[in-house]
Amino acid sequence: MSISESDWKKFKQLRKVALDRFCQGVLADTKTITQHGALSAHARYGMIYGLINDRNHDMARMFDGLSRSSAMWKLTLMISHDLLTDAELSILSDEVQTRISDIERQRYEIEWVEEIVRDD
Repeated sequence: MSISESDWKKFKQLRKVALDRFCQGVLADTKTITQHGALSAHARYGMIYGLINDRNHDMARMFDGLSRSSAMWKLTLMISHDLLTDAELSILSDEVQTRISDIERQRYEIEWVEEIVRDD
């Protein structure tokens, strides 16, 4: 379902905010993993590799292929990953706000590995 021209212009502004916030989150998570001294460098590298791979997939779904026909779906994904605040979303029309009002938010979390140390 396509959105109005005025919401489309606002969506493009929100998209920039969400993309920046997404990238900041990935960088912060990689820093947290990097600084986790209880894990070996190899384990941390593997975690960062997996995190980047997973997040690249999400990034493509949310931010690639910009079109009015996919804007609502992409907006839904951005909200579900908690990349936009209610205050930021308040610039959208009442119609769009009604359509997005019940989207459940879930922030990204780091999935820590349990390192297995081998003596071979």
